[in-house]
Amino acid sequence: MGHEALTIAQLYKNRWVIEVLFKQIKQNFELKYFLSDSENGIKIQIWVAMILNLLFTLPHRKIKEAEDFSTLVMVAAKNLCSYVSLERFLLNSKAYGERIFKTELNKIQTEILFSG
Repeated sequence: MGHEALTIAQLYKNRWVIEVLFKQIKQNFELKYFLSDSENGIKIQIWVAMILNLLFTLPHRKIKEAEDFSTLVMVAAKNLCSYVSLERFLLNSKAYGERIFKTELNKIQTEILFSG
């Protein structure tokens, strides 16, 4: 009987980790509604959101002084058509953030691309 109680407690504890994961995915990756009515389409949308979450979690954890996770996702979304290295941008985010207000964004993106 004690083993069952421990199992139940562990499952309940793990439930909150999953809740936080899905909250993060819904807030950052437009998973508020499904784009398809088919089971396969819904599965694909969930898998894509989970893969994106993993791809953004890795650099966010790697770079300790990185911005907030949602800021990281927003910066990447705003620069989809540029050749800015997200890792280099995050490493120097404060310096580049201050310069954005002083110079044009295109010049900064070019500098980030060709620096290093």
